[in-house]
Amino acid sequence: MRKFLAALSFLIFVGVAGCDHPSDVATIEAIDNAVAELDEAFEAQDAAAIKARMTPDHVAVTHYYRKPQTVDEQIASLPELKYKQTERSEPKVVLLGPDAAMRTLTAKFDGTFDGRSLSGDVFITSILVKQDGKWLERFYQVTRIAP
Repeated sequence: MRKFLAALSFLIFVGVAGCDHPSDVATIEAIDNAVAELDEAFEAQDAAAIKARMTPDHVAVTHYYRKPQTVDEQIASLPELKYKQTERSEPKVVLLGPDAAMRTLTAKFDGTFDGRSLSGDVFITSILVKQDGKWLERFYQVTRIAP
């Protein structure tokens, strides 16, 4: 019986130790909110809001841009971007440190860029950093995946 209780106590301890710290939950929520605001800014094609939610050295790598793009290049190409994003999976956030995180998810894109289809299933990776108390996107990558 003692071995059973010891084993049960160990499993409970391991389970509790593996839980997210409350501050991690708040951080992940802040990151998700920052990404949602950036997504809304792109949908609205609001250049000022986009710039406010990205670092100045931001880079985006996608199958539709054809090359890595800076913030200014993305903003210049906004009139060519017409799309809708539907999430296929829950976003996953991994904290890389107190001021850095990686957020990933799968999604479906429907739309066009520069008159060419960008539709299909994709894997999205965002790297965010905390600067001046705000989470900003520093890197964004979209990779096509099989449906």
